Amino acid sequence: MSNVTLPKATKIRRREVLLGGAAAAASLGMPSIVRATEEILVVCVIPLTGPSAQFGQMSWNSAQLAAELMNAAGGVKSMGGAKITVAVLDTETKPEIAVTQVEAAIQRGAAAIIGCNQSAATIVASQVAERNEVPFLTAYDIDPTITARGFKYVFRITPLSGNYSTDLLTTAKELLDKKGGTAKRLGILSENSVTGQGVNKALTAAAQKLGLEIVHTEIYDVGSTQNFASFITKMKSDHVDILVGHNRVSDGIQINRAAKELGYNPSFMGGVLGATNTRDYIETLGKDAENIFGTDSFSSSLNVPGLAAVVERVRDKSNRIMDVGVAAVMADIAVIWDALERSKSAKG
Repeated sequence: MSNVTLPKATKIRRREVLLGGAAAAASLGMPSIVRATEEILVVCVIPLTGPSAQFGQMSWNSAQLAAELMNAAGGVKSMGGAKITVAVLDTETKPEIAVTQVEAAIQRGAAAIIGCNQSAATIVASQVAERNEVPFLTAYDIDPTITARGFKYVFRITPLSGNYSTDLLTTAKELLDKKGGTAKRLGILSENSVTGQGVNKALTAAAQKLGLEIVHTEIYDVGSTQNFASFITKMKSDHVDILVGHNRVSDGIQINRAAKELGYNPSFMGGVLGATNTRDYIETLGKDAENIFGTDSFSSSLNVPGLAAVVERVRDKSNRIMDVGVAAVMADIAVIWDALERSKSAKG
């Protein structure tokens, strides 16, 4: 982690957060800085170890690349070319550690914090940032609780679990209706995280509105569940046509493999973010990942000026295709960059 520390006079204001986001990500931004400084410290409080380490490492790589690109473009020009310096603190995929790491980031002079790739951690860690009036941006956490508490310094740029769940099941219903079948029996299988439980509730609400029959709603323990055969056997024996949920990458891969081994081939199978949205899932499973649906709020083929060059840079730098996980973190850094440009004459 970098040892860069900002002057204590550095201050960020909510008005600039809202203004900055409108340009960079359509919804959030960043507060004002009292005066120009050579470096602006942004700390990523994310998991580099534990069950969510894979997402955390991806986020950290993305944040570093985003800062590199923006600094190469001149940094914060309204602040004399100030550079954005990113640093990382490991949450170990534990909410209580995330809280202490946010406290550490604030003590080190963070102008903004990005976290935590785990809704349970973000919910509690963002409270610390709010109390200290330090902007906290969540790049990838979809639980609605995070931004539903009336906080002034906590922001997101992605849709909520309810949006993704409705889109996924609407797609399932429309596709199956076009086939002329009667496949409407739904099974939900998610991890027992805050996000997983929230997705199950969102999927249940969406299914009820769409007229789908909810056959099973299952939650499994992330730490202890290694074999998904019992869950898949239950779905198969009860003729579940649509199987969806929220799962981490390794779990999603095991669920897919269990379905193949047990000869379970539902009419529709997919996920709300998580495993099915990652290149790791696709590359690990190969042909077995075909016809598995995922939800997304980003496409590397979008007709956005300059995006193709960034996609190519991501590919060259990390040997991976730019997906929503990468894009969300880079967008957070872009929001901060844009907001700092806008705050050039504002007072803290």
